Amino acid sequence: MAELVDRHPAARPGGHERGGTGHRPAPPPAHPRRRQALALLLVGPFLSLFDQFCVNLAAPSINQSFRLTPFEFQAVVGGYGLVYGLGLITGGRLGDLFGRRRMYRAGIAVFALTTLACALAVSPGSLIAARLAQGAAAAVLQPQVLALIRTHFPPAEQPRALSWFAVSMSLGMVLGQILGGALPAWDVFGLGWRPVFLVAIPLCAIVFLLLPATLDTDRPPLAGQGADVTGAVLSAVSVALVLLPLAAVRQWPFLPTGLALCAAGCLLAAAFVRNQRARLRRGRPALLPVGLFSVPVFVHGVLLNFLLYMASVPFAVVLALYLQDQAGLGSAAAGLTFTPAAVAIALGSRLAVPLRARLGDRVLVLAAALIALGLAAAPCAALLAGEDAFMTVLLTGMAVYGLGNGMIVPLLTGAVMSRVPPRDAGAGAGVLATTQQLAAALGIAVVGMVLYPSSAALPLRYTPAMVTEVAIAALAVALAARLVAVLRRCGQ
Repeated sequence: MAELVDRHPAARPGGHERGGTGHRPAPPPAHPRRRQALALLLVGPFLSLFDQFCVNLAAPSINQSFRLTPFEFQAVVGGYGLVYGLGLITGGRLGDLFGRRRMYRAGIAVFALTTLACALAVSPGSLIAARLAQGAAAAVLQPQVLALIRTHFPPAEQPRALSWFAVSMSLGMVLGQILGGALPAWDVFGLGWRPVFLVAIPLCAIVFLLLPATLDTDRPPLAGQGADVTGAVLSAVSVALVLLPLAAVRQWPFLPTGLALCAAGCLLAAAFVRNQRARLRRGRPALLPVGLFSVPVFVHGVLLNFLLYMASVPFAVVLALYLQDQAGLGSAAAGLTFTPAAVAIALGSRLAVPLRARLGDRVLVLAAALIALGLAAAPCAALLAGEDAFMTVLLTGMAVYGLGNGMIVPLLTGAVMSRVPPRDAGAGAGVLATTQQLAAALGIAVVGMVLYPSSAALPLRYTPAMVTEVAIAALAVALAARLVAVLRRCGQ
């Protein structure tokens, strides 16, 4: 490990950010059309989360079309996220190997084709296959965006670019909920749920056609080194063994089958890390820059990101279920309930950088606390169900949650990615995105065990499930305070 830390510039005291004795890499070149390119790049993270979350509220309409079996329903809703999570590290490394702009553009093209296939699906099997392929395309395109921001924007401009990245991701998640419920209810042109997928295709076409004119072809930092096929297989299988039991915790005999699969996944993940270290020692190309896990800010930032996603994703899912099942709202009204969060996310992301300049790193704790406070409004509102104050409390909480989310995502992403050397930016972005998917799956599994009663005859336990999310968010606040201490110790 000492050898890996020594060769990793971000892991040494006085590394590339601090200007110590280590070699300081040249700053990223300032591309003249980078702002126009950024607008096109942000389409990728927006769509990758939009198409993951839009199905949550569109699923009942899809089920009416195809009469899905329970397995088919799970595959339509969760198959995208599963494949997406499996491929993120590999997708990020492909950009390091073959060029990030090239892989982003290729991912956008495949995403458009697979999205069209989803919209035109004529059977459950064809829809499931299209959703799986769509998840693979998203895994290729999404990590390239952070990598391109890391390498194509000067350090002074990266915080602002990351704030827009935060907006795109967060709005993708929130607008996926909103339009996923509204479009099927509106039944545009009599197409039912299909416009939920069709809306992405024009955006993909614009990006594919205009990107070459705004962003120059980048030179792959690891060109000619060859792909780490063994590492790609080990990482994908280990993530699959962890995600599958979590995704199917209510359908499988979780004990002992699910625990055994999770344990096998963890053991395989350890073997993957050992394999990566051995490849680096021999000077061979590796899928994962394992030296990053010796950098305290990177590790704490990734863990904080994990807890935030573990709280936020189940929150969106459980709240959408609650609003339709107990609050009596239709899918369109339930989706529109997330609108204050969308507006507040945009506002919070614009406030993040100025607040950090005034408050320092403490703004991370403030943002995490706002997220926890916003989540806490949901169980409070549930206690007021049927009263006039119910919707006021809920919508206020959504706005507070969105404000904190918009503030923390760019700052946290910037802190993590600043510790990743430019040559490994794709792989670093893949690690960050993979932890988000693992956190989402674990959060849904944990909340699901609280939400579902022991007997199918009993009602779902929405309020305890929401309280569980608040507890996870409270842990994130504590970890944010710990990250601030680490940042201060590192002099950042």
